[in-house]
Amino acid sequence: MNSLSKLFFTLAVVSFTAVINLSCKKNFDQPVGPTDDVNIVPNTSIQGLKTYHTISGALDVINQDVIISGIVVANDKSGNFYKQLFIQDSTGAMQIMLDASSLYTSYPVGRRIYVKCKGLTLSDYFGNMQLGVSAVVGGTPSIEAIPGALISQYIVGGSINNPVEPITVNINDLGTALNDRYINALVKLEGYEFVAADTAKTYSDTSAYKSTQNRLVSTGCNSNVRPTVRTSAYSNFAGVKLPKGNGSLTAVYTIYKSSFGSATKQLIIRDTNDVKFYGDRCGSTGGGGGGGATDPRITIAALRALYNNADIKLTTPASIRGVVTSDAVQKNISAGAVIIQDETAAITLYYGGTIPFVIGDSISLNITNDSLIFYRGILEVKKPFGAPYPAVIASGRTVTPLVKTIAELNASLDAPLGSPSNLEGSLVRVLNATASGNATFSGNNNLTDASGTIVLRTSTTALFANSPLPAGSRTWTGHIKIFTSTTSTKQISMRNANDVQ
Repeated sequence: MNSLSKLFFTLAVVSFTAVINLSCKKNFDQPVGPTDDVNIVPNTSIQGLKTYHTISGALDVINQDVIISGIVVANDKSGNFYKQLFIQDSTGAMQIMLDASSLYTSYPVGRRIYVKCKGLTLSDYFGNMQLGVSAVVGGTPSIEAIPGALISQYIVGGSINNPVEPITVNINDLGTALNDRYINALVKLEGYEFVAADTAKTYSDTSAYKSTQNRLVSTGCNSNVRPTVRTSAYSNFAGVKLPKGNGSLTAVYTIYKSSFGSATKQLIIRDTNDVKFYGDRCGSTGGGGGGGATDPRITIAALRALYNNADIKLTTPASIRGVVTSDAVQKNISAGAVIIQDETAAITLYYGGTIPFVIGDSISLNITNDSLIFYRGILEVKKPFGAPYPAVIASGRTVTPLVKTIAELNASLDAPLGSPSNLEGSLVRVLNATASGNATFSGNNNLTDASGTIVLRTSTTALFANSPLPAGSRTWTGHIKIFTSTTSTKQISMRNANDVQ
């Protein structure tokens, strides 16, 4: 293994133990290649494949026609893994080394892949089993990543958006033996928090030295149980401050087995969404969680449920957290407004002024004494004039659009605004739909699929308003709402020109 590969591999694999939150909401990118399950039948499980490698450090070439299948639970999306995929089935998990970048575009979390193992090699690196190819580097036999030109020979992509759920475990469930079923698996630990000495730190190093960092977590007041959360300085959240609360931690579990035989349990998160430390710290009297929020965090769905056909003042102390899905720069949203979405729902925030956030920013904000109001068909949190914008606690986050037919969108908008069935504000995607009406996007057009029609609304001030309306069947992404003035119109609004494909 060359020095650069060794460096990145060490940063991304050996140093991490990750609890991976396998949420099926993780993938926005469209995979390359077929997305239906193919006519390939696995003949063994991942745990069965592991039986070919029993001696630590050995290079075991697979000479039989062995085929495995698994769901991608982690990839290189955030930069916290480098040239690696982690796949999982009901028996175990496997790390696959691939000499290519931007693997997440072809192999998003939730995609099933099939691996033709004949000709590949199994080995382990500091106790973590890997699947790659045999090579001789500097005269020494080694396991290396599958060359980019050969990936399609061994890896076949199947269906996408398969459910991804981490395995809820106790730290004592996680073993360090070579064939332990949890090594390289997406796991979830409950009741953890970063130790007090680390809460003022960021996830990793932001200096020019790019040094991978260890942060310790403990089970609340039990400071004797301290697995390591190890994060690459090349991750896109390296400079994000650690949350101060207590809660669940999802990560890929790995180990670091030293030359002395001791093994350190390590957790590698995929991004900051895997760390849900929203509750109070052990021994706290309140206000410990939420990544800096000082009030109890509620979900956006719970916030929307408070609305019962009348504007209200939010007097109960509360905060919300979500990822920005609107694009203020492109001006197809009201000036001064921003839409955020969490795992439950979406909501519009109205500040006025110039919105500083971009798509993918994660923010946490106190909503105590704000107003929850109905404005022209939109449910929004109205902030006081001049209210400060919250700090961005993570960037580059992805919200997966909900794939719906137009009939389903129209039916959703018929539900009460506070109902979980109403998708107003949520990021949605319509497949195989055709736009008609004007020569350009500007104003009201019609968007039609096999199930029905909805208005495609583009503000005349949007930067893409004068672009030609594309012909033919396309994939469309945007936010939905009912615009209420003298009449009520169900609408979908794109964020920018990239939302039609």
